[in-house]
Amino acid sequence: MSQSKPPIQTNYLLFSDVHLGADLVQHARPWTVSRLREVLRVDRQLSGMLDHYREQSDPDRPWTLIIAGDLVDFMGMSIAPREGTELETPLNDEEHQHGLGSACDHAGHKMRAVAERHDLVFRKLAQFVAEGHALVLIRGNHDVDFYWETARTAFVSALLERAGDALVDDDARAAFAARVDFRHWFYYVENLLYVEHGHQYDETCAYPNLLSPVSPYDRRRIGYSFSDILMRYVVRPTRGMGVSGHDGKTMTHYLRMAFAMGLGGALRLGHRYGRAVLAMVRAWREHLSERGRVLRAEHERQLAELGERVRLSADKLRALAALSATPVTRGFFPIMRSVFLDLAAAITGSALLITVLLATGLVSAAYLAPLTVLLAGGIFVWMKSSKVIDQCAALRTGARRVAEVLPARFVVMGHTHAPVMEAIAQGVTYVNLGGWAVDDLDAEHDAAPASCTHLVIRQKDGVPHAELRSWCSERGPSVLLEARSSNAPTSESGVHTRPTNSPDERAA
Repeated sequence: MSQSKPPIQTNYLLFSDVHLGADLVQHARPWTVSRLREVLRVDRQLSGMLDHYREQSDPDRPWTLIIAGDLVDFMGMSIAPREGTELETPLNDEEHQHGLGSACDHAGHKMRAVAERHDLVFRKLAQFVAEGHALVLIRGNHDVDFYWETARTAFVSALLERAGDALVDDDARAAFAARVDFRHWFYYVENLLYVEHGHQYDETCAYPNLLSPVSPYDRRRIGYSFSDILMRYVVRPTRGMGVSGHDGKTMTHYLRMAFAMGLGGALRLGHRYGRAVLAMVRAWREHLSERGRVLRAEHERQLAELGERVRLSADKLRALAALSATPVTRGFFPIMRSVFLDLAAAITGSALLITVLLATGLVSAAYLAPLTVLLAGGIFVWMKSSKVIDQCAALRTGARRVAEVLPARFVVMGHTHAPVMEAIAQGVTYVNLGGWAVDDLDAEHDAAPASCTHLVIRQKDGVPHAELRSWCSERGPSVLLEARSSNAPTSESGVHTRPTNSPDERAA
C-alpha cells in the first residue's frame, strides 16, 4: 500500500458510498436500464460538488479528499467479459451465472468498465488531483477488490487518461499518481481524524481476515462475505431487490415477496436462496480448514508489518482488529439465524409437534388449542422482530471503541448510507458520511434519494472546524450539522471537539 503523505497543512473533504458501477448489472438484471437516467443525475451532482470545492480551495491548505469506501461497486456489478477478452482466471460456474467475479484480472476488467460508464466523475476526480490536491481511497466491502493491484492500477490509469494536458511530462504524471493513495483499512491523523468504512462492525459484511481477504481454497479470488454471497446469488438476479439487499429484512419480507411473485417466481427465489445458503456453509467450512488457519497466520503477519510501517504498536492494531464483529460465515448457527432458517425450523417443529399431539391424543383438546395459540404467537413475535443487525448502532459502538484505542477528535465512517454527526465521548465526534448511491429497484418502485452528504474539516484560527453538509447542484452545499472545539461557541448540534495538536498522519 502507498505510504505517500498529503501535506500536513491540509483541509479535508470526505464522502462515502457512491457505488459507481452498481448500474452495471445487465448480465443478471437486464430490466434495470430504466435506472440509468437517475444514475447520471447523481454523477452530475457529485461532479458539481467536486468542481465547487476545487474552485473554493485554500491555496495554503490544499484538500485531502478522502473517500471512505464503496466508491466503486465491484461486488454489486454483474457484467460478462467483453467479447474476445481472454481471462487469466477462467470463469467458474458461479461466475458464468452471475458475471465476472473477484479474481485479480476480473477486478481490472470491472474497474475499466466503471471508468467508461462514469466518465464524468472520473474526469472531475482527475482534474481535482491534477490541481495539486490529494485523493485517498479507503477500501469498503463493495470495493474490496481494491485489494488487487490490478484494480488500483486500472483506477489510477483511468484518472491519468482523463487528466489530459494538465500532465505535461513523465514527472508530472508520477507526481499525479503519488497523490492517489489507497488504504486497505483506515486513515489516521493522530489527535484529529480516524476514518474507515465501517463494514467490519457489521457481522453480515465483515471479512475474517481484513488485510488478506482472499478465499482459503482459491487465493486467486476474494473470499465472499455473507452479504457478498446474498448480493450475487439472490439480490442481483431478483426483481424488486435493490442496493440495500438483505439489510433490515425479516422473514416476513421474504414471504411477502415470494407471495407477490407467484408460484414460479417463489420457486426461483427459493432456489437462489438455497444455493446462497450452501455457499455460506462452504465458506464456513473453508475457514475451519488448514488453509483457513494458514490464511489467518498470514493476516497476523501482515498486521505486524503494518504496525512497523505506520508507527503503531502491534498491540494497538490488534486491539483495533479485535473490535471487528465476528463474520456470520464464521459459524454454522449464525448463518442459519441470519437467513431465518432457525425460524423456519421452529415453525416446522411446532407444526409437527401439534400434528403428533393431535394424532396421538397425548394432550387433551382443551390444552391443545391454547398451546397452538401460544406457539403461533411466539413464532409471530419472533418473525416480526427477527433482524440480522442494526448497522447504525453497530458502527456507533465501533466508533466509540476506536476512540478508546486511538485518540481522535473525529471518528468517521460510511457503510450505512445514513448521515450522522454526534458526540460519542468527551471531545470525540462520530460522523457517518451517508451516501450518494441510488437504489436500483425496478421502475415501478420509488427509490429513496441519495443524501449527497459530505464532511468538510477546515482549520480556523488554529482550531479544526467540521461541518456535515448536503450537496444540491442548484443551491450548492448546505450545512446539516457542525462541530467545533470545546473552547469555541457551541453549535446548534451541541457537538464539540478537543483543541488541536500538530497532526501526525498514519495510514493502513
